[in-house]
Amino acid sequence: MELYIDMAVVVLYFLVVFVAGYLLGKKHRGDSAQDFLTGGHSLGWFKTGLTMIAMSIDTGIMGIVGIAFVWGFAIQWNAVNLWITAPFAAMFLIPIYWRTKIVTTPELLEKRFNVSCRAFFSVVMTAASVVVLGTSIYLGGLILNEIFNWPLYACCAAIMAITGLYVIMGGMKTVLSINVYQCVFLTLTIVAVGVVAIYKAGGLSAIAGIRTLNDAGIIHPSTLMSVDWNIFSDLWYPLPTGFIWATMAGTAWIACNFGMVQRLLAARSEQDAQKAILFCGIGNGALFVLAYLIGVSMRHLMPDIFPDKAYIKAIYTMFPVGVRGLLVAGLIASLLSTIDGLVTSSSTLITEDIYLRFVRPDAQDKTIKRFARITQTIVIIASLALIPFAAQYRTVTAFIQSLIADMFGVIIALYLVGIFSKRAAPRAAFIAMVTGILLAMYLDFGTKISFPNVGMFTCIYSGVAAMVLSRFEKPPSVEKLENLTVYTLSGIKGPFVGLAAWPNLRKCILIIAGSWLGLSALWELYIRIH
Repeated sequence: MELYIDMAVVVLYFLVVFVAGYLLGKKHRGDSAQDFLTGGHSLGWFKTGLTMIAMSIDTGIMGIVGIAFVWGFAIQWNAVNLWITAPFAAMFLIPIYWRTKIVTTPELLEKRFNVSCRAFFSVVMTAASVVVLGTSIYLGGLILNEIFNWPLYACCAAIMAITGLYVIMGGMKTVLSINVYQCVFLTLTIVAVGVVAIYKAGGLSAIAGIRTLNDAGIIHPSTLMSVDWNIFSDLWYPLPTGFIWATMAGTAWIACNFGMVQRLLAARSEQDAQKAILFCGIGNGALFVLAYLIGVSMRHLMPDIFPDKAYIKAIYTMFPVGVRGLLVAGLIASLLSTIDGLVTSSSTLITEDIYLRFVRPDAQDKTIKRFARITQTIVIIASLALIPFAAQYRTVTAFIQSLIADMFGVIIALYLVGIFSKRAAPRAAFIAMVTGILLAMYLDFGTKISFPNVGMFTCIYSGVAAMVLSRFEKPPSVEKLENLTVYTLSGIKGPFVGLAAWPNLRKCILIIAGSWLGLSALWELYIRIH
């Protein structure tokens, strides 16, 4: 009987999303093609930040809790990289995005280098988004299958049907509106699970006193990372490689990945976008830290459970009937807000970077929206077709991390070279990008090198290759570089170009970084003298 009550709560949540999606989709159905694809510059910084948090927190939160269960609190440095990279994006990338008036992130590579870079990046990013979308749907279906014993593929189809309804009907504006409320809901659920798990473990004082060792030989509550120079190491984010790679991946994810940037570009002003990305970094970091605390608490309370089930175990052993269903619904909310982002970003990339750039540059609004909706439908079908593949993969979280390492090391290298060097040339950048991706695939599939090392090596290779090959090519003209590097923005003296729109940005960055380092140091001191 109790299980049926929890089922009813989850079904009710699906119905609420379905109705809300239908009504909002109907409201925005007549929007222009541009608003349908991008959402327009319509959101203030707070709502923009909420939509970004919703996009970045998905059912993978269970995997994060499981990782903390195994590796302890040291992996919180993975979260702090969002706090480091968000200020970086606010200071250097957003001013360029705003002044170049890009619609997609691959478009920036065309403006800075050439159309080949744009097309290649767009195809790679779209393919990766579809693959991640398929694995995300699979994870959502698997959760409902394991908890309620509902048929796996029926769950996956239901999740995509509900999400597809409001995405195809109302486009990006509908997605943004729903994501704001989903972010509030999923945040409340993660906070609730975190607070109760900490309480059940005896509070922060009891957690600080835990002396069991993680798989790296460090006590679980410690923020210190292990040191390991072995490129084949299976440790999770060891120093120095792990920290370097996490910084690179964080920058690429929050500032180059179009699913995130699409929301950023919906902000109504440059300053709103800067504030939103800082808010996203802080919120994301805080939620990740809560996830780590849940993992460490569950390792203390139930050391013999399977790590990836620690989050669900916390829900079903610590909360009463009905509330458990609500918390599962919060987990599904995090999934839907990521799925709709992957569908919209994939469709917009294909529409803007392929269809409007090469096939029908003069297409009218009605034709563009029709093509976008057809593309969204194809993306949904393709992602559903990938579910059997995801089901065969041993660890979906590891697969996604590997995919990110294969791509983002190369992409962030091209972005950094492009915005910080006036000498980087187009053909050199394209050669570095293609060979960098090929190198990543070889290292991933042809060797046993760990994914942080794959990402770091390919990032270094791509950046060095682009700069060396540029010496054999004519440098871009001053006119071509206008608004494309931190030294060539109109009317702004570089490199700290973010201060032009928001003079207090530097102060906010120092406060955020100082607060984080201070809190980390105090926690480490506390557990040492406890």
